Amino acid sequence: MSHSALASGLHGNSSNGATATSDRSGDSQEYPTIEAEVGNTPLVRLQRLPGRTSNVILAKLEGDNPAGSVKDRPAISMISEAEKDGSLKPGDTLIEATSGNTGIALAMAAAIKGYSLKLIMPSNMSEERRAAMAAYGAELISVPAGKMEMARDLAREMESRGEGVVLDQFGNSSNPLAHYRGTGPEIWQQTGGRVTHFVSSMGTTGTIMGTSRFLKEKNADVQIVGLQPADGASIAGIRKWPKEYLPSIFDKRRVDRVMEISQREAEETMRSLARVEGIFAGVSSGGAISAALRLSDEVENATIVAIVCDRGDRYLSTGVFSEAAAAKDPQPCTVEEFPSAKRRLPFFPAPHLVLFRASDDPATGESWCPDVRRTLPAVEAAVAEAGGTLLQVLVGDRPTWKSPDHPFRTDMRLHIGGVPTLLHWTSDGAGARLGSELERAPTTEAAKQLVSGFIRSLPMPQSRLAAANAR
Repeated sequence: MSHSALASGLHGNSSNGATATSDRSGDSQEYPTIEAEVGNTPLVRLQRLPGRTSNVILAKLEGDNPAGSVKDRPAISMISEAEKDGSLKPGDTLIEATSGNTGIALAMAAAIKGYSLKLIMPSNMSEERRAAMAAYGAELISVPAGKMEMARDLAREMESRGEGVVLDQFGNSSNPLAHYRGTGPEIWQQTGGRVTHFVSSMGTTGTIMGTSRFLKEKNADVQIVGLQPADGASIAGIRKWPKEYLPSIFDKRRVDRVMEISQREAEETMRSLARVEGIFAGVSSGGAISAALRLSDEVENATIVAIVCDRGDRYLSTGVFSEAAAAKDPQPCTVEEFPSAKRRLPFFPAPHLVLFRASDDPATGESWCPDVRRTLPAVEAAVAEAGGTLLQVLVGDRPTWKSPDHPFRTDMRLHIGGVPTLLHWTSDGAGARLGSELERAPTTEAAKQLVSGFIRSLPMPQSRLAAANAR
């Protein structure tokens, strides 16, 4: 490549227009600064997790930003816009409440721009996040675990005492502006305008607000799907805010649908992303891909774009990628989670069995259905002895399951008429089954003999067939 072509390529990749010119005599070459490399992140197709489908699922890899997350975009935007309007001046100290990624991004941006920064964050954030912020020179202030509302309140108190300027990612219009100017146009260009669905976690809601605004201006039919944590979930970057703390930049009219994601589903998909697709990302990214897989079960010929908002290396100390955590997968899933769980199942040891069973009674911790209580230990033991993988799908409590409108009763691909029902899961979906025979098994031992015989009757997986032939 010629010197002039290289120069043109470097300058053309500078999404923020930030360049530096050498002051060396006779050298007028412009080079991009680190600020210029924020944005223009890759959009890649998932190859294995989607399975056989007419849909395309694409992951926007925001971990490729300089500080490692989608938050690099609003961090640069908020500081730059504040400098332009005069609300931020040289020598000012910045203050911000953060659950992690915004803090790292702001720490980088403050270092670039020459500002001091105080970050307030819950104490349960990972050590990697804290270390990254400190590496950029930020001062860290902790509040109790999970208390983001307290962190936001403290930031305002500190500002009122004259300790600095709060950029307020939750109410700063320059947050969604970064995505209206960057993320949205990039997705539109990278898909050639073919995007039909956009999936994003909702924390500050800046990503989904700005991207939705741009995509809807281009095509009002693009469906915008936001993620919230299910009850009991604590996923960094995904929040369900109390009404008084709802980000003021949020406009519910810009979101067509909201999905709830459990901690378990997000973490299992996160681990599968790394092991199956080679995409090393964080927990909220696992949630976004889970939602994309769910959507893919509902639609055809769609182009679904999901935000993979950061990298997995900043979660290593939490243990979510440990062998012990992975050994528990796949864990029992709900009706809503089954569409993503069944896409992960083929990447566990075969044979693959799916047991549809009654959910556990919260009062006893056991299934409300006596047939399930009797047969579950047998199914677990038989599948373990066969070296296979069992996915348990919880159909709900008794009234939910007895409803004629239950989705498994009306899904013609499954034909689930009673519980327990055991299916052999193949690359084409539901295969051979044990239904009423399993329900009628009088004892756990009888059930185990029945299931073991059923498993022996299944076609041998190709890998085992090859091993057997080699012997």
